[in-house]
Amino acid sequence: MGYITKVDCEGNKPTKIKLCTSLTFGLIFLMITALTIILEPISITSRYIARMDSGTLMHEALKRETDSVHLSLYLFNITNAEQFVNGEDEKLKVQEVGPFTYQENRTNEDLEIDHEAGVVRYTPRHKVTFLPEESIGDPKDIILTLPNIAMLSMASKVTNYGYFAKMGFNMLARRLDSNATVTINAHDYMWGFDEPLIRLGNQIMPGWINFEKLGLLDRLYDNKTSIRLEVSSRDSDKFMVKTVNGVAGLKQWGYEENKTRSKCNSFTDAYEGLCYPPELAPTRRIRLYRNVLCRFLDLDYHGTTKTDLGFEGLLYKISNSTYRNIPENQCLCSNGICHDGISDISPCMYGLPIVLSNAHFMDTDPKIYDRIEGFTPNEEEHGSEFIIEKTIGMVMTTRFSVQVNIMMQDVGFNSKISRFSDMFVPVGYFKIVQPKLTEETLHSLRLIHIYSPYLLLTTQILFTAAGLLLISQSAKLLYYNWIYDRRKGLSLHLQSKDTKEASAEPLMR
Repeated sequence: MGYITKVDCEGNKPTKIKLCTSLTFGLIFLMITALTIILEPISITSRYIARMDSGTLMHEALKRETDSVHLSLYLFNITNAEQFVNGEDEKLKVQEVGPFTYQENRTNEDLEIDHEAGVVRYTPRHKVTFLPEESIGDPKDIILTLPNIAMLSMASKVTNYGYFAKMGFNMLARRLDSNATVTINAHDYMWGFDEPLIRLGNQIMPGWINFEKLGLLDRLYDNKTSIRLEVSSRDSDKFMVKTVNGVAGLKQWGYEENKTRSKCNSFTDAYEGLCYPPELAPTRRIRLYRNVLCRFLDLDYHGTTKTDLGFEGLLYKISNSTYRNIPENQCLCSNGICHDGISDISPCMYGLPIVLSNAHFMDTDPKIYDRIEGFTPNEEEHGSEFIIEKTIGMVMTTRFSVQVNIMMQDVGFNSKISRFSDMFVPVGYFKIVQPKLTEETLHSLRLIHIYSPYLLLTTQILFTAAGLLLISQSAKLLYYNWIYDRRKGLSLHLQSKDTKEASAEPLMR
């Protein structure tokens, strides 16, 4: 049997170190891939970058001046003012004129991050600039016939008082030659015109009327009064309003009275609309708060929609219940003004009977405007749309409208305005639209939703392939080692047999 050749695998023997190294790194690579799937590193990294802390991107964004919204005002020009007042026409005829668009630049003064309390405090300031390229023309050159807000609202308010108050108002209005409508250029109507009733009211009742001129935008951007906002900095409810001027609700609607505290007048689930919590759940209730609106606008979730960048965003719209006379809105009825489709804001307007509604009275009972011609409400033009990026809560799109009206009671005591009794007189409506996102913001969103997912997928594929390759190599090495051990055992067995045969030959001789 000495002719059998011994198997020599010493040169191909895999070492245990090489085997263990391949197996260990293969498993590590596969575990890394599994962890990236479970932990969602893009979301974690994005939230960390967008955290609220000194020197972060979010902090810097709040500090700098931003083009926050474009505000377009549409006024309702009255085309038959004289005929309506005289009783010749049964209906008031109005014609929408606009837009007159302004860019709102916002700064947040005295920005303060309180980590212990988990809040950010700031005082918002606004500066507006006319945008001729987005307007129908120069408002100084456009003459319109519009409701005299001072005359109509003061007369409606006087209705609640006695005979002598009404007679006194009539004498004052006659002396000052105030009428139900004013013919004026659009600029003055928006930024303030000299109405004798307002001027006189400022002189004899400075505690009630603290301004000399009345204008829609002038009242909206009244920089004489400021508010101090406190919003959450924690991820769980990031940017939710906590307090305004130290109060956790709307004082105008009785929040400080314990018996009237409710979700209707508290800041629960209320946001300014600048940003929302990361990983926003569709089931989460959110409400929009703007100080000038004097109330909250409830938002309803309407599914997802594809953004211009190609990823899915959460779509919200203003709820149909926002202006409805329902129990949830009862705190807004403190002055007895409760009509479906109408929201009283008189506590924020010096007690004057000013009310809000959807533009063109959309989603309102047609009886509200059955004495008015010229309204064509439709969702596409007068509806709302809020698109929110869900990873960090970035607002992609904001679009909504709100209309300003005068609620007239029985003003038959004054012949000049008696025809306006018991109706809602439309003044105009604001359309608020968020401008296009900056290139810096778009780049960040592309990084989160386009570049990073591809990079992560590539990394996962590479790590998975490398892990499988290393484990395959380990299996191969293990197999070779097994073959080697078998061959070594066979070789030893043959060598032992040859030795025995060699030792047995002398004895046989």
